Amino acid sequence: METEELLAKMRGRVEQCRRLARAITDQKAVDVLNQMADEGEADIARLIAENGPRARSGDAN
Repeated sequence: METEELLAKMRGRVEQCRRLARAITDQKAVDVLNQMADEGEADIARLIAENGPRARSGDAN
């Protein structure tokens, strides 16, 4: 799997966590989903830092 594809999937999961957190009323679940999203965003930032600006722009070539 190329870096750009991995980043897209990770961003999709982060957004899904955020959407679910906005849609539910259980505060504990909201907190867990937001924590998962925050951790996912941190993982994305690390991956971009490790792969340089090409990963950020999605240009794998």
